[in-house]
Amino acid sequence: MSSSIQEINPRRINKINFDNLVVEIGFGNGVYISHLARLYPNKNFLGIEISGESIKKLSRIIKRENLKNLYSIKLDAYWTFYLFLEDNSVYEIYINFPDPWPKKKHQDRRLTKLENLYLFSKKLKYNGFIQLKTDHFNFYNYTIENAKVLNCFEIIEYKNFHEEIKTKYEEKWLKMKRSIYTLKLVKLSEPKLNIPIKTIRRSESMSSLKIKNFIDFKKLEGKVFKIEEDLVVKFFKSFEREDEWMIETLLSENGYKHYFFTYLRKKGNEYVLSISSFSEVLKTEGIIKFIKWLSNLDTF
Repeated sequence: MSSSIQEINPRRINKINFDNLVVEIGFGNGVYISHLARLYPNKNFLGIEISGESIKKLSRIIKRENLKNLYSIKLDAYWTFYLFLEDNSVYEIYINFPDPWPKKKHQDRRLTKLENLYLFSKKLKYNGFIQLKTDHFNFYNYTIENAKVLNCFEIIEYKNFHEEIKTKYEEKWLKMKRSIYTLKLVKLSEPKLNIPIKTIRRSESMSSLKIKNFIDFKKLEGKVFKIEEDLVVKFFKSFEREDEWMIETLLSENGYKHYFFTYLRKKGNEYVLSISSFSEVLKTEGIIKFIKWLSNLDTF
């Protein structure tokens, strides 16, 4: 499930199953989660990040300190929780100084929006908790209000809560004499209401289609198409060699981003349309729909 430096590839797994699992969302330079991993060798720690540079920094720490109980995954937190973590499987979730997205028009980007908090709560064990640290008081209150809506947490509030280990941002804000707000949400029950959440469906296999007509990838460069309401594709640069063609492709499936090369090769009097074997993608129904849609597309 992981490489020698314990980086989990989300395109090669079905579930993340660790005993005594603790998660940090957005681990930055890796100092906080690696400190916890050293303190609690009987627990397993998963760091979730979308920054490739942060993944590299944590990987170096894991390798240098031989931390066998610390793992990382490069993926959006929402999709990590939705796709790979079982309900009632996580003991603790740490969120340290996320972007508060202070403008009202950006509320949907906040990590503790109701949809996300609902999903995180479903994955928590009973008496497990979410711990949030922030210097942004309005974001802090926003999170509390969403927790109250779910009505499944004991809400514990701290101001300038002292911990031995401090993140880079915490040290920065403390030097600037800012107040640090810490919120602990302890799960006492399941959420009292169901919140609609984004979903995608996995597929057992990848689609490969034989087609009669040639698809001119050159004509697709830079184009955007809405296949369905929540399935949108954008094409980038194309490449070709004798009897083979590829094009860089970005497919958004209900907010989940697939990046891959679409591949076409000539076989006898027909063509085979598929995802390039050089691309690692999550196998989903959206990928299947994309291939079928593209096979019927008239390229101008």
